[in-house]
Amino acid sequence: MLCLEPNETSLPDFLHLAALFTGIGARVVPATAAEHDRAVAAVSHVPHLLASALAATAAADPLAGTLGAGSFRDGTRVAASRPELVAAMCGGNAAAVAPALDAVLDALAGARAALDERDPIASLTRWLAPGAAARAAWPPQPGKSLELPARPDALLRLGRAGGWITAVAEDRQTVTAVRPNS
Repeated sequence: MLCLEPNETSLPDFLHLAALFTGIGARVVPATAAEHDRAVAAVSHVPHLLASALAATAAADPLAGTLGAGSFRDGTRVAASRPELVAAMCGGNAAAVAPALDAVLDALAGARAALDERDPIASLTRWLAPGAAARAAWPPQPGKSLELPARPDALLRLGRAGGWITAVAEDRQTVTAVRPNS
Protein backbone atom coordinates (compact mmCIF):
# COMPACT_ATOMS: atom_id res chain seq x y z
CA MET A 1 0.00 0.00 0.00
CA LEU A 2 1.40 3.31 -1.05
CA CYS A 3 -0.52 6.44 -0.14
CA LEU A 4 -1.52 8.76 -2.93
CA GLU A 5 -3.27 11.90 -1.74
CA PRO A 6 -4.77 13.96 -4.58
CA ASN A 7 -3.31 17.48 -4.69
CA GLU A 8 -0.83 16.56 -1.94
CA THR A 9 1.34 13.62 -2.99
CA SER A 10 4.01 14.32 -5.57
CA LEU A 11 3.09 12.03 -8.47
CA PRO A 12 6.73 11.75 -9.62
CA ASP A 13 7.74 10.71 -6.08
CA PHE A 14 4.87 8.22 -5.87
CA LEU A 15 5.85 6.70 -9.23
CA HIS A 16 9.52 6.59 -8.21
CA LEU A 17 8.65 4.59 -5.08
CA ALA A 18 6.18 2.42 -7.02
CA ALA A 19 8.90 1.62 -9.57
CA LEU A 20 11.34 0.80 -6.78
CA PHE A 21 8.89 -1.52 -5.00
CA THR A 22 7.61 -3.25 -8.13
CA GLY A 23 11.21 -3.62 -9.27
CA ILE A 24 11.82 -5.97 -6.33
CA GLY A 25 8.63 -7.91 -7.02
CA ALA A 26 6.20 -6.16 -4.68
CA ARG A 27 2.66 -5.21 -5.62
CA VAL A 28 1.80 -1.56 -5.08
CA VAL A 29 -1.77 -0.78 -4.10
CA PRO A 30 -2.53 2.94 -4.45
CA ALA A 31 -4.96 4.41 -1.92
CA THR A 32 -5.49 7.48 0.20
CA ALA A 33 -4.57 7.31 3.86
CA ALA A 34 -8.27 7.34 4.83
CA GLU A 35 -9.00 4.45 2.45
CA HIS A 36 -6.09 2.51 3.90
CA ASP A 37 -7.28 3.13 7.46
CA ARG A 38 -10.83 2.03 6.62
CA ALA A 39 -9.67 -1.15 4.89
CA VAL A 40 -7.20 -2.26 7.57
CA ALA A 41 -9.79 -1.57 10.26
CA ALA A 42 -12.01 -4.19 8.64
CA VAL A 43 -9.38 -6.84 7.84
CA SER A 44 -6.85 -6.39 10.62
CA HIS A 45 -7.95 -4.31 13.57
CA VAL A 46 -11.49 -5.60 14.12
CA PRO A 47 -10.36 -9.24 13.77
CA HIS A 48 -7.93 -8.61 16.65
CA LEU A 49 -10.81 -7.33 18.79
CA LEU A 50 -13.04 -10.27 17.84
CA ALA A 51 -10.30 -12.79 18.58
CA SER A 52 -9.66 -11.26 21.97
CA ALA A 53 -13.36 -11.25 22.86
CA LEU A 54 -13.75 -14.87 21.80
CA ALA A 55 -10.65 -15.99 23.72
CA ALA A 56 -11.67 -14.15 26.89
CA THR A 57 -15.24 -15.45 26.71
CA ALA A 58 -14.10 -19.04 26.29
CA ALA A 59 -11.54 -18.67 29.10
CA ALA A 60 -14.39 -18.12 31.53
CA ASP A 61 -15.51 -21.74 30.96
CA PRO A 62 -12.87 -24.42 31.70
CA LEU A 63 -14.86 -27.03 29.77
CA ALA A 64 -14.88 -24.79 26.69
CA GLY A 65 -11.12 -24.43 26.96
CA THR A 66 -10.72 -28.19 27.10
CA LEU A 67 -12.97 -28.74 24.09
CA GLY A 68 -11.48 -25.94 21.99
CA ALA A 69 -10.10 -27.21 18.69
CA GLY A 70 -9.31 -25.93 15.21
CA SER A 71 -11.96 -23.26 14.85
CA PHE A 72 -11.11 -21.85 18.28
CA ARG A 73 -7.37 -21.98 17.52
CA ASP A 74 -7.79 -20.30 14.13
CA GLY A 75 -10.34 -17.76 15.36
CA THR A 76 -8.23 -16.65 18.32
CA ARG A 77 -4.66 -16.82 17.00
CA VAL A 78 -4.17 -13.05 16.97
CA ALA A 79 -5.57 -12.73 20.50
CA ALA A 80 -2.10 -13.78 21.66
CA SER A 81 -0.67 -10.51 20.31
CA ARG A 82 0.68 -8.05 22.85
CA PRO A 83 -2.30 -6.07 24.20
CA GLU A 84 -0.30 -2.82 24.07
CA LEU A 85 0.39 -3.32 20.37
CA VAL A 86 -3.24 -4.08 19.52
CA ALA A 87 -4.48 -1.20 21.67
CA ALA A 88 -2.12 1.21 19.89
CA MET A 89 -3.09 -0.16 16.49
CA CYS A 90 -6.84 0.02 17.10
CA GLY A 91 -6.82 3.17 19.22
CA GLY A 92 -4.60 4.96 16.75
CA ASN A 93 -7.14 4.19 14.03
CA ALA A 94 -10.23 4.58 16.23
CA ALA A 95 -12.14 6.71 13.72
CA ALA A 96 -12.05 3.87 11.18
CA VAL A 97 -12.20 0.95 13.65
CA ALA A 98 -15.42 2.12 15.33
CA PRO A 99 -17.65 1.94 12.21
CA ALA A 100 -15.99 -1.33 11.11
CA LEU A 101 -16.66 -2.84 14.53
CA ASP A 102 -20.24 -1.51 14.44
CA ALA A 103 -20.77 -3.26 11.09
CA VAL A 104 -19.55 -6.57 12.53
CA LEU A 105 -21.68 -6.13 15.66
CA ASP A 106 -24.72 -5.46 13.44
CA ALA A 107 -23.93 -8.60 11.46
CA LEU A 108 -23.59 -10.63 14.66
CA ALA A 109 -26.94 -9.24 15.81
CA GLY A 110 -28.36 -10.80 12.65
CA ALA A 111 -26.88 -14.15 13.65
CA ARG A 112 -28.33 -13.76 17.13
CA ALA A 113 -31.76 -12.99 15.67
CA ALA A 114 -31.51 -16.05 13.41
CA LEU A 115 -31.13 -18.24 16.51
CA ASP A 116 -34.57 -17.06 17.68
CA GLU A 117 -36.30 -17.87 14.39
CA ARG A 118 -38.76 -20.74 14.07
CA ASP A 119 -36.20 -22.57 11.92
CA PRO A 120 -32.81 -21.41 13.22
CA ILE A 121 -30.90 -23.78 10.94
CA ALA A 122 -32.44 -22.35 7.79
CA SER A 123 -32.06 -18.80 9.11
CA LEU A 124 -28.43 -19.34 10.04
CA THR A 125 -27.73 -20.99 6.69
CA ARG A 126 -28.99 -17.83 4.95
CA TRP A 127 -26.96 -15.65 7.33
CA LEU A 128 -23.78 -17.71 6.87
CA ALA A 129 -23.93 -17.98 3.06
CA PRO A 130 -22.52 -14.53 2.18
CA GLY A 131 -19.57 -14.99 4.55
CA ALA A 132 -18.82 -18.45 3.20
CA ALA A 133 -18.92 -17.12 -0.36
CA ALA A 134 -16.68 -14.16 0.53
CA ARG A 135 -14.11 -16.41 2.20
CA ALA A 136 -14.17 -18.91 -0.67
CA ALA A 137 -13.43 -16.06 -3.09
CA TRP A 138 -10.42 -14.87 -1.05
CA PRO A 139 -7.72 -14.12 -1.89
CA PRO A 140 -8.79 -12.38 -5.08
CA GLN A 141 -7.43 -13.98 -8.22
CA PRO A 142 -5.53 -11.61 -10.49
CA GLY A 143 -7.04 -10.76 -13.82
CA LYS A 144 -5.12 -9.89 -16.96
CA SER A 145 -2.46 -7.19 -16.94
CA LEU A 146 -3.51 -3.85 -18.32
CA GLU A 147 -1.83 -0.55 -18.99
CA LEU A 148 -3.18 2.53 -17.21
CA PRO A 149 -2.24 6.17 -17.41
CA ALA A 150 -0.06 7.24 -14.47
CA ARG A 151 -2.63 9.74 -13.21
CA PRO A 152 -3.84 9.98 -9.60
CA ASP A 153 -7.50 9.45 -10.54
CA ALA A 154 -6.75 6.30 -12.56
CA LEU A 155 -4.39 4.94 -9.91
CA LEU A 156 -6.87 5.51 -7.08
CA ARG A 157 -9.67 3.85 -9.08
CA LEU A 158 -7.35 0.86 -9.48
CA GLY A 159 -6.74 0.62 -5.74
CA ARG A 160 -10.44 1.07 -4.92
CA ALA A 161 -11.21 -1.84 -7.25
CA GLY A 162 -8.75 -4.03 -5.31
CA GLY A 163 -6.11 -3.78 -8.02
CA TRP A 164 -2.39 -3.20 -7.86
CA ILE A 165 0.52 -1.89 -9.87
CA THR A 166 3.06 -4.45 -11.08
CA ALA A 167 5.37 -2.13 -13.05
CA VAL A 168 5.94 1.53 -13.86
CA ALA A 169 6.98 2.57 -17.35
CA GLU A 170 10.43 4.16 -17.57
CA ASP A 171 8.90 7.36 -18.92
CA ARG A 172 6.49 7.36 -15.92
CA GLN A 173 3.51 7.96 -18.22
CA THR A 174 1.85 4.58 -17.67
CA VAL A 175 1.77 1.70 -15.22
CA THR A 176 1.16 -1.98 -15.72
CA ALA A 177 -1.61 -3.02 -13.40
CA VAL A 178 -3.80 -5.95 -12.45
CA ARG A 179 -7.38 -5.92 -11.21
CA PRO A 180 -8.80 -8.97 -9.48
CA ASN A 181 -11.19 -11.16 -11.45
CA SER A 182 -14.75 -10.50 -10.42
